[in-house]
Amino acid sequence: MIKIRPDIAILALILGTLLATAQAQPSHSADYSSAQRKIAFIAENGHSPNPSTTPTVLTAAEWNAYLNEGGVKLPDGISNIRISSNATIVHADAEVDFDRLTANRTRSNPFLALFTGKHHVTAVARAAATKGVASIHVDSVMFDGVEVPPIALEYFSNKFLRPKYGNTVGLDATFHLGNRISTVVVGADQVTITQR
Repeated sequence: MIKIRPDIAILALILGTLLATAQAQPSHSADYSSAQRKIAFIAENGHSPNPSTTPTVLTAAEWNAYLNEGGVKLPDGISNIRISSNATIVHADAEVDFDRLTANRTRSNPFLALFTGKHHVTAVARAAATKGVASIHVDSVMFDGVEVPPIALEYFSNKFLRPKYGNTVGLDATFHLGNRISTVVVGADQVTITQR
């Protein structure tokens, strides 16, 4: 019979637990890590008294990884976001579970009861930023391939999204950028961010 010292057994148990915990933690993709570094640089550069004016370029692969791997806390019910872009136009696809997104709000507003279940949502918007101010205009939104009338989108935006998320969300949104971001240029599956 082999005798094991109690201190070695405890050490082995602790190491085994730490290794199991380390293996269970999700790892992020290289695109996520790259986006995280760039976003951290933008934040750090924004606090510098003399920020670098060298543009930072984020690619679609990077921002999609960052969005879908936990870099941003998404509202409950929104998942599988994919965003692509070309000159000033942004195309976004997502799975939206409206029952989770509008949780307990449909009782007081019968119109919101129309937005139920899980749907594939596609949106097309124009986006730009100059002099530290961003503007976004949503051109169209489709649920499961069917275009949503603009009046319904406006109503949903004004009654549900804006009260919960503020004026930075809506069909036409204009807001100030932080971190000394001066311009954001939307290009072919990339955005170029310049700070001043």
